[in-house]
Amino acid sequence: MNLRPRATSVPVLQVLLQLSLLLTVMVSSTIGETANVEGEHHAELGCMCTTTTSGIHPRNIQNLKVFGAGPHCSNVEVIATLKNGKEICLDPNAPVIKKIVQKILEGDESAA
Repeated sequence: MNLRPRATSVPVLQVLLQLSLLLTVMVSSTIGETANVEGEHHAELGCMCTTTTSGIHPRNIQNLKVFGAGPHCSNVEVIATLKNGKEICLDPNAPVIKKIVQKILEGDESAA
């Protein structure tokens, strides 16, 4: 009985070590990707609105989305879908836009 390890066992251990490290990296990166996909709707990399406008007639608005400030963007963003299908960013600080948002929040659908 030979208690001495063979010379070929060292390379085998190195290969096993490398494979286990590779597997660990792959599993951790896959878990990270899954978490990002689940939170993708709210985890944009920045603000969606780069420019805003305040000159829009409420009659032209079909739908209005308001996104509060958060970790993705420090600004409140108001995105209007117009009746022609185009999406535009509205200035949430403009008095006209504040009035439109307030009427929608109160339930007055004739505002938009």
